[in-house]
Amino acid sequence: MLICGASYRQDVGDTRYSGSELVVRRLTEMGAELRVHDPYVARWFELEKQDVYPAPGQSWGRFFRNQDGLQDIRIEQDLAKALKKVEALILAVPHEAYLQLQPDDVVKMAGGPLAVIDCFGILDDTKIRRFFELGCEVKALGRGHIQRIKEEVRTAQRRRTT
Repeated sequence: MLICGASYRQDVGDTRYSGSELVVRRLTEMGAELRVHDPYVARWFELEKQDVYPAPGQSWGRFFRNQDGLQDIRIEQDLAKALKKVEALILAVPHEAYLQLQPDDVVKMAGGPLAVIDCFGILDDTKIRRFFELGCEVKALGRGHIQRIKEEVRTAQRRRTT
C-alpha cells in the first residue's frame, strides 16, 4: 500500500501534526505493508524518532500497537518506484504532483489495476471514471456519487461485450 502525502498540508514539507501520521499508524497496527511518497518530505521524524520525538513518551505511537517497524520507514522520492506493484494507493495530501496524476500512468506504474482511496478530493469525476474503466476500485471521502459513476462504467462495458 502506498500513502501519497506525509506533510500536514499541500505543497509543504512539514510533517508536524500531519493527519497522514495517524493513518499510517492505524494501518501499521492492522498489519499493512506500507510505502510512503511525498515530493516535499525527505525524513519523517515523528516516525523515525518516535521514542523521543516530540519528547520522550509523547509520540502518537503510544496509542497504537505494532509501531516498532515505523522507525525504519523512509519517504520515497520517486513516485514510479513507490507505485511499483502496489495494490492500493491512498491520496492523503493534495500536493500539486498528485493533482496532475493521470489514471493511465498510475495503473502503468503500479503494474495493473489497484484500489485508489482519495482522502482529499484530488480526483475529479473524469479521473474517477477512467480508474473504473481501467479495472480499479475507487473510494473517496465526501463523494457519494462514485457508485453511480462505477455503475455507468460497468453498464457501458457490458453493452460493448454483448
